Amino acid sequence: MRRSAPKTIRLASRPLWLGISLACLGCGRPTPTLVEPPPPTVTVARPVSRGVTEYVEFTGNAAAVETVEIKARVSGFITRIHFADGQNVKAGDPLFDIDDRPYRIARDQAAAEVAKNLAELKELENEVIRNQALVPRGAVTQEQFEIVAARRDMAKAMLDKARASLAQAELDLGFCQVISPLDGRISTRRVNVGDLVSGISGSATPLTMVVSTDPIHVYFNADERSLLVSRERAIKDFRADSAAGTNVEWRNIKDLAIPVDLGLVTDEGYPQRGVLDFVDVAVKAATGTVRCRAVLANHDRLITPGMFIRVRMPFGNPTPALLVADRAIGTDQGRKYVAVVGPDGRVEHRTVTPTFVDGGLRVIGSGITASDLVVVGGLQRARDGATVRPTEAPMQP
Repeated sequence: MRRSAPKTIRLASRPLWLGISLACLGCGRPTPTLVEPPPPTVTVARPVSRGVTEYVEFTGNAAAVETVEIKARVSGFITRIHFADGQNVKAGDPLFDIDDRPYRIARDQAAAEVAKNLAELKELENEVIRNQALVPRGAVTQEQFEIVAARRDMAKAMLDKARASLAQAELDLGFCQVISPLDGRISTRRVNVGDLVSGISGSATPLTMVVSTDPIHVYFNADERSLLVSRERAIKDFRADSAAGTNVEWRNIKDLAIPVDLGLVTDEGYPQRGVLDFVDVAVKAATGTVRCRAVLANHDRLITPGMFIRVRMPFGNPTPALLVADRAIGTDQGRKYVAVVGPDGRVEHRTVTPTFVDGGLRVIGSGITASDLVVVGGLQRARDGATVRPTEAPMQP
């Protein structure tokens, strides 16, 4: 027991000496220096300066210029259908065939009646000529001659009636083939081969519907202030371009050629261009809006009646403005700003008032100048007051 005590003390002291030795070695190690990271790289561009026209935007719906519901005009059985549902048709294309055999018989009977009355009239005219020569001789009295002349006039009337019946019979026979009255697109058939249809007025059987597709109308409601400003500007331009000077008057809103830009829900911007061709006669007092209509070409038949259409009209004359890409505009608690890089590379967040889009760029009402370098790439790295390394590039939409 006496020999083991020193050994225990010696073992317990080893960690203490080891810690002292490591501490001595650590005191001699140099303190590491902190290296400041390089400034982040951002892409900057100068605002685009050009004249732009302010626009007002509305929503509208497309409508066909012509819509015709096809109905039967004679009664009979459907014998043939010439179209597929939803296909494009031309004016004069056959759509339905109605059994025409009864109407051919009626036409032939009317033609025979015309021939009969024509023969009777010819006989009576010859009799009138003969009796007219016998009246001066006393062989035929004046009364007898007048009776023959009256029979001739009656025969003329009967011939006219027979010819009218023949024309009606031929018309009914022509109605046995139903044709398209206009160019456009046809809806679904409402009857099938073998169905009995009625052509009686007031209860005629609907067969299908045809709508025109090119051009097409777009209806929308515009506020009266925007419409007045656009129309006043168009009137000035119309009179300035007219050879007659300021005394010339326009007769229709379409004469002013007020441009209307339109876009579908899948379009970027407003790629379609139309012309305002109708403004309603009264403003709705409850809303302060007036119903307007634009007309545009629809050669590819992409726009169909009832579609939702975005509408944009020019508001005022072109004015100089500064434009930036939408990606250069940031939001901070509802405040819109852009990051501007100064000559020393320091970033400054400036509050701006973005307005409408023109040519893919956003018009900035205030907050920047034409010489500013606006951050368009790496906006999240361009903190207010930070130093960055700018790389200039052209402003792109």
